[in-house]
Amino acid sequence: MAEAQTLSKTNDLQVPFEKLGLKIGDPLHLEGLDHSGRYQVKLIGYAPGQSIVVTAPMVENKQVLLKKDRPFTVRSLAQNNAFAFQSRVLAVPMQPFLHVHLEYPKEMMTIQVRNAARLVVEMPTRVLSEFDTGTGEWPKSGLIYDISKTGAGLRSEQSLGIVNDEILLQFNLTVAGISKTFKISAIIRNKTRLAGEYLPYKFNYGLQFCNLSDAAKIVLSGFIYELQSTK
Repeated sequence: MAEAQTLSKTNDLQVPFEKLGLKIGDPLHLEGLDHSGRYQVKLIGYAPGQSIVVTAPMVENKQVLLKKDRPFTVRSLAQNNAFAFQSRVLAVPMQPFLHVHLEYPKEMMTIQVRNAARLVVEMPTRVLSEFDTGTGEWPKSGLIYDISKTGAGLRSEQSLGIVNDEILLQFNLTVAGISKTFKISAIIRNKTRLAGEYLPYKFNYGLQFCNLSDAAKIVLSGFIYELQSTK
């Protein structure tokens, strides 16, 4: 239950679940407390103080039958707030379709994720391009030195393109103690040549993330949330 202590100590805002502004169909991310599973589900509805109703998770296009009382950390993004709370499976009704009732949160941790806030990081990154002609130029490498939920700053030894080019970044993110390879598309919004003190890096890029899936938004927001909570 160490994670429960972390949740209570790092509360930034106290907002009841029903006041978050979530809509039917919004994604929620379930993380097993023993790291035994990570699932994305969608909100069906909720009864304040009783339960949150979500779709059954899907893995390889097959529904997963969750066990009663299985504990999860539930994470998502609502408006400008990333939130997380601990819950457990109350029931898994089969009718009129397979769905899941989660325990309504008694305590929830929320934090405001600001669009403009860039958090300092050092993440080696593999960079690919849709303009790869198969000549061996790609993939290239770079270093993400700051990141937000909408973009990142990146330095590289080689040119990665010009303003408005789209590139694909591939790097490792660790969320809730689980490391995963993360792929994200980004548009080059600015490019400058670096002075000698940044060697071996020669170019600096300002990147805007694009075409983010719901799952990518949740993972990225969870990473930024954890990073902010340690500052």
